[in-house]
Amino acid sequence: MSYREQNLGAAVVFLLPSLKLKEPSSGASSLESRLHTFLMDNFGGYTAQAGNIFGYWRDDRGRDSYGEHREFSVAFVDDSKLPMLKAFIAKLARELAEECIYIRAGQSASLIYPA
Repeated sequence: MSYREQNLGAAVVFLLPSLKLKEPSSGASSLESRLHTFLMDNFGGYTAQAGNIFGYWRDDRGRDSYGEHREFSVAFVDDSKLPMLKAFIAKLARELAEECIYIRAGQSASLIYPA
């Protein structure tokens, strides 16, 4: 059987707190709506998973935390878009009152902190 394949490039996955995404925003549009617009405009699409996605972690001060998340995934051929995505995620972290956001790009995982 023949087929056609289109390479979408590098995949990036990040987790956002699911309950906070649903909270009303102080701006004209919700955070969820702004995230949707940003991802569509800059990456041409995205995938989101909701469900039983949760995590436990310990911060630098030894405090344990727990969170329930929604997982977002985007792909892009142009690696220069990664810093723009990280900056947007940092902005979301600030607006969601999150200390940091987990992101995985290829084999590398990191935490994005708002400056």
